[in-house]
Amino acid sequence: MNASLKLCALALAASASLAQAQTAAPKLEVVAEWNRLSYDLGDKAAEKAYDDQQVYKKALLHGVKVDSRGTLYVSTARWGGAEVPATLSKLVKKGKAWKLQPFPSKALNDVTNPKGLKAVLGFEIDRNDVMWILDQGHVAGAPSKPGDEKLIGWDLKTGREVARYEFSDADSDKKCSFLNDVAVDNDAGVVYISDSGIFCNPLKGGILVYDIQSNKAKRVLSAPEWVNNEDYSFKIHGRDVLKPVDGKPNGMKTGADGIALSGDKKTLYWTNLTGNRLLSLPTALIRDFSKSEDEVKAAVKLVNSLPSNTDGMTADRNNNLYMTALGLNGIMKRDAATGEVKTHVSHDEVSWPDTLAWGPKGMLYFVSNHLHLWVDGDMDFDHPKVPNFRIYRFATGAKPYLAK
Repeated sequence: MNASLKLCALALAASASLAQAQTAAPKLEVVAEWNRLSYDLGDKAAEKAYDDQQVYKKALLHGVKVDSRGTLYVSTARWGGAEVPATLSKLVKKGKAWKLQPFPSKALNDVTNPKGLKAVLGFEIDRNDVMWILDQGHVAGAPSKPGDEKLIGWDLKTGREVARYEFSDADSDKKCSFLNDVAVDNDAGVVYISDSGIFCNPLKGGILVYDIQSNKAKRVLSAPEWVNNEDYSFKIHGRDVLKPVDGKPNGMKTGADGIALSGDKKTLYWTNLTGNRLLSLPTALIRDFSKSEDEVKAAVKLVNSLPSNTDGMTADRNNNLYMTALGLNGIMKRDAATGEVKTHVSHDEVSWPDTLAWGPKGMLYFVSNHLHLWVDGDMDFDHPKVPNFRIYRFATGAKPYLAK
């Protein structure tokens, strides 16, 4: 082969390798893992009691978020009971083990503190390193008390609370509500919130909008056809999500859950967990509190029918959406240019991918927590085939929706 042919062959090979690299699935990296969650409480007696009384069986890992320095924070929503020592924690390394350290403090995680955090599921860290903490208020599913359902802004740089809003009865039903997840718009000064409404049948799901400057909120959408379950059943690794009761199917019913703000801040997306519709609303409309429910309802758009239902979602600065795929054991990606949704990353060891979080350098983190096994009481805390709780990450090469 002459020199020119060799160069041509090398160029073609390089081109093929580049094309393959561009289409290859991102590599998943395990950041942290646990068979049972372990807390750093600064109190040996309390830590021993946590283990001896098997309180770890009541603690489920839900969300993860990452600040600008790469510090990880996680939520454990006290679905199992008040004994769970903290509902919001910072991850700290003790030797080779990751521990959950109550955040912002033990006092604010004290379930008996009337101003403290009761049950945090969704939270977000904005581009100014302010953590927006959404407190469901419901401990072990009990109705929340006045002041329990709230949104708190916590400045990570100064270590101070900078905002607090307690949801009124007009915002959320204190028996039925299930305040789930948040998305933040720093440009407009708005926080968007999903409510799954799971504690009543029929569900009472909804979308809420909070205006930071005025410290006011409004429930902008409660239309049942858009924010409740869609008579949708699904399996995780071939297993029904909930065990039958008295021999009858026991399907999960969950309304508005995953929520995401587009990179250009013009569109709010959400999904109902027991459903596979990707829905949207224009943010300019729902930020205007003078608009009626009928006007908002008329503007809802069905964007896509998804190949899987999803729990958590987020967007990059270019408006591409990343969505956890419960039935596909991984992450889906919606291409903003084409509208096409494809499996982006999947692995057999991923089980119930829950929330998504942006980290430095375009890394996207997510939790895998075997939630269905925990809910059914079938979680093996001693010798599971795969660690019960994992935090994964993968490179996107993109900027988060929060970026300027």
